[in-house]
Amino acid sequence: MPRIAAPGAIDRFVEDHLGRWSRLADLVSSAAGRVDRLKADEVLELGRLYRAATGDLAIAQRDFPRDVVAFELNDLVAAAHALVYSESPTSVRRLRRFVLGDIPATVRANARFILASAILLFGPALVAFLAGLLSPDIAAGALPASFRDELARRRPGTELPEALRLGAGPTIIVNNVRVAIIAFAGGLTVGLLTVYILVQNGALLGTAFAVLQAAGLSWTLLTFISGHGVLELSAIVLSGAAGLRFAWAILQPGERTRRTALRLAGVQAMRILLLVIVMLGFAGLIEVYVSPSTAPTAVKVAVGLGSGAIVLCYVLFADRLLRLRRVQRKRFFSSM
Repeated sequence: MPRIAAPGAIDRFVEDHLGRWSRLADLVSSAAGRVDRLKADEVLELGRLYRAATGDLAIAQRDFPRDVVAFELNDLVAAAHALVYSESPTSVRRLRRFVLGDIPATVRANARFILASAILLFGPALVAFLAGLLSPDIAAGALPASFRDELARRRPGTELPEALRLGAGPTIIVNNVRVAIIAFAGGLTVGLLTVYILVQNGALLGTAFAVLQAAGLSWTLLTFISGHGVLELSAIVLSGAAGLRFAWAILQPGERTRRTALRLAGVQAMRILLLVIVMLGFAGLIEVYVSPSTAPTAVKVAVGLGSGAIVLCYVLFADRLLRLRRVQRKRFFSSM
């Protein structure tokens, strides 16, 4: 269990270490992603301050795990880590560390924004669904007539004619990525656009299910999205989280300047967006070739849950496997 900090302990902790945190943030900002932009003495200073900051972060996460200082310090250490351990741009090792280490660690570090994004998406979906069941006429009127008719005509295997699937694939992927980028960039509007995109999409989803439920056809939409929905909805949640991360840097820059806070937030948000784009690419392929097929519902559900499980395992365990590989390598060389 985390320790209960004595009154004023957080203030004293920040006051004692704020100077070196600010200096580390300045060095990270000056480097702008490339350590070779720093002078030789600044590189040495960067390493020293980074090691000190990792120790401070461990103390903050132990004693003040729910305080903003723990989250802000985590962002600073993550940004400094990318500089301290940077290698040549073409390094395979660097790419492996980025894919297996930096991205999943960044996603986990932004868990609170992911939770907030999920609430903003699925909360309105649930409210719209329940409201639609109570007032079917109002729910039906909220959807265009053409959209209602299309939903009512859908049957598993008829949503997208096979002859159109090859051309529809890129269109679906591009449209999904566009929505994700808007939700991500919406963070620069202090999060207002991001919140709007999440709430609007959630309300539309809930209303569609309510209309179909009233007609006894909700299973058709559920069957269709069972294959790609897990990836697609998860990607929307993650893109919303990236936008909220930006908004938080604007509203609560902490002890850093707003420009530095935005730069650090941008590093994390872009990592999340890269994962989102990959997820939406696979979701689009599933939506074109699996979701509208005549495959059994169980197969579509298995594809949806399996793809979601792969992403979850990647986020939770990929960087741990990377650390295990390093430990094994170290043991190997130490035994020689």
